[in-house]
Parts: sequence; C-alpha cells; structure tokens
Amino acid sequence: MINQSEYTEKSTKSHKLHESTRAMSKLSFAQEGQKQSSLSTIFGITNSMVGSLCLVIPQVFQQCGIITCLIVMAILCLVQYKTCQIMIIHQKEEELDSEHMIKRLLGKSWTQAFRVTSGTLLFIVGIIYFQLINLTLYPILVLIFEKSNYTNYAMPSDGITFDKFSIQWQSIIIFLPLASMLLLKDITKIIKFAHYGVVAILCYCIFIIYIFSANMLNINEFKGDITWFTWNFIQPAGQFAFGFMVHNSVGQLIKNNANKTNNSRDLLISYGIAAVIYGIIGTFGAIGIMGKTAINPSTILDFFSSTDYAVLFIEGLFLVHLVAAFPIFPYISIYQILETFYHKEYPKKFQWGLKIIFICSCLIVQLFNINVGIVISFDGAVCGFLLVYVIPVYMHFKCYYGNRTNVGDALLDHDSNCVKHKNINYLSLPFRVIIYLIILSVGIFNMIIFFYDFFK
Repeated sequence: MINQSEYTEKSTKSHKLHESTRAMSKLSFAQEGQKQSSLSTIFGITNSMVGSLCLVIPQVFQQCGIITCLIVMAILCLVQYKTCQIMIIHQKEEELDSEHMIKRLLGKSWTQAFRVTSGTLLFIVGIIYFQLINLTLYPILVLIFEKSNYTNYAMPSDGITFDKFSIQWQSIIIFLPLASMLLLKDITKIIKFAHYGVVAILCYCIFIIYIFSANMLNINEFKGDITWFTWNFIQPAGQFAFGFMVHNSVGQLIKNNANKTNNSRDLLISYGIAAVIYGIIGTFGAIGIMGKTAINPSTILDFFSSTDYAVLFIEGLFLVHLVAAFPIFPYISIYQILETFYHKEYPKKFQWGLKIIFICSCLIVQLFNINVGIVISFDGAVCGFLLVYVIPVYMHFKCYYGNRTNVGDALLDHDSNCVKHKNINYLSLPFRVIIYLIILSVGIFNMIIFFYDFFK
C-alpha cells in the first residue's frame, strides 16, 4: 500500500520536465523552486494576458462601438475565465503543468492535440509580434527621414509598396537580425527582461489617460464622433478571445502559489484586472482619438503624427519590449511541436525547418500587408478554440462523470483519478451539460463569424 507522500514523490519523478514546460515556468515571477504569494501569482497571470492587444483595441472600440465592445469583452472574460478555472482545479500538486493533467485525464492523443494547438497559437503570436515590431519601428524611421529631408518613402497606409522605401522593405531589412534571435539556446534571461514590459504598458496607460483628458476638455466638439453601439461585434470578439487566453501557460503560472486554495480566486482577480485594463484603454483610447483620422489604421499610434514625441516615446518603449519578447514565442512553440513527435532527442533538421518556416511566415504576412487585427482575431477565435473551449469542457466532464454508464458510481470513483472536488455534487448533470453547451456555443459562434467576416 503506497501512502500519499510516496505517491506524490513517485508521480513527480514520472513527470518529465520538457523544454517547453521549463521555458513557460519562467513566465512566473517566482524564483526557481520557491513559492510565491497570491499577489505575485495575480501579477504574473495578468502580465501574461495584457500586452500587445492594448495597441489595437482603442480603434476597435471607436469603430465597433464602446458599449458593443464592453459587452463582448465581459462575455468572453467570464466564459474564458470559467474554462481557465477548469484547467487549474484539476491540476494535482505534483503535476508540473497542464499538459500532465490532460494526459492523466484525457490520454496521450489529447495531450498531443494540446501541444500542437498551443504550439500553433504561440507560433502565430510570434508573427503578431513581428508585425507590431514593424508597425512601431516604421514611424520612428519616418521621423528620422523627415528630419533628414528624405522624401522617397511610403506611408504604411499606402499598402504594398516596393518602388520606394516602405514598411515591406523595412521588414526585409530586419528579417535577418530578428531571425538570428532564434539561434538562442537558452531564453531564461530574455524572459526575465521581458517581464519589464509592464513598464511600457504603464506608460501607455498614462498616455491613454492623457489623450482622453485632452479630448474631454473639448468634448462638445467631438460628441458626434463617439460611436456607442453597433452590431459589429465580430472584430472585438476575436481580439478579446485572444486577449483573455492564458490557458496554455496557466498551469505553470499557478503551480508555485503558496496557498493552492486561492488559485481560483487569484485567477478571477487576474481576469478582472485584465478586463478593467482593456476596458479603460479601449474606452479612454476611443475617446482620445476622436477628431483624428487615419487610413487603414493598425494600431492607435497611426492616428498621431510621427513628430509627436510623446507617441515616439511610447513607440520606443513598445519596440524594446516587442523585440525582447519576440524569440520567446517561437522557442516555446517549436519545442511543443517537437515534443509531440519526439520524446528524447529532437532532430536538428526538424528544428531548423520549423525555425525557417516561422521566420519566413513572419516576413510573408508583413510583405502582403495583412492587418495585424485580422491575425490577432484568427489566433483568438480559431487557433484557440480547441485549447480554450473543447479541452477544458471535455476534461471537466471526464473527471466528474468518467466513462461509466452509472453517473453515481462515477462520482464516487472520481477522486482516484483526480483531486478531491468539494463542489462535485453542487450542480446536476443536466444543468452542467447546459453550461457546457453554452460555453462551446460561444467558441463555435466566435469561430464561425470570423470566417464569415473574412470571406464575405
């Protein structure tokens, strides 16, 4: 008979620390092997959610309506919090990340599906960062050109341009320097430096509040420019699905929490803080750009002159953060894909092949001038569907009810395969099924409307 401590020790040894798991664990603010407070856990989860999307959402609020965006944001925040909570309440103390939990409850095939989905999602996040690096660097170069009286350059709104210097030529120039960052064998220091990206977000929030206050002083001039409500909820749906997605790394972010009983509470607070930040940036930013125009804007910074030094400062901060964080996503993505097919040694040719595919994909997306908002929506609405909706719902159902025909027997036996759930009898099976269907319906609807909008 094995007692609980022996079982935990044995189980811990059986969980192999994959390279992707090791890298993701660095996203936590806890030191290696040390526990962290709830405050650090909340900060780590929030920091993982709030990032590049902040540059995009103000013009989405302006175009689609402030109330529309807030409603969509609230719905997706609640639904994705619930599915993310499911991911953490089933994780055992000895399990290193969500991957091991999925393997225990759903089996090897679902574990591989998790790896491929998470790897694909992070692969596209890397492409998004490449686009944002170009979008924040180009206005800085435009300012330099203007100061140097150089005029043979195109504006980002000019579309695909190769007959003079353009954002397409810039992407070709920075292609090799950014590609060289993929040669890093250890990204521990990069991840630690990327944690300071919160400084860029804080300064950006101050900037948003400033432009909001400036326009509020002249609100009577811009009242007619405020869009409060439209039925165009497609774009915010995809982008907030992306913005509230932390499911593939939440296992690592909460595993060092000193008080495990606070995990669900800390996760709820993190989602609440992220929603407040998104809401403030979206609402204040939309009002802050009233009276300003931009042709095919990709970020809020497109609404301002390249000679605006406050905007230049924000662009500089974001540029440093984006470049620092850029190699993190392909690094984890490539290892997750490799771990799907190989368990011990990863073929060098396969690694190089994935790296070449990634960096070439980044360049192709930028050369074809694909709007970064579309790529964000695709990643959130489509690539995240299995990870955010299907796996958590199926895992919850499998844990509570198993494969048995007798639901009562399954409830009595569930603790042998999972943690002890206090609320297992809180809801009846039919009511749980209704909740599952509502959650899945949100994800399916979000995916369908994305494709409808893309192909119409």
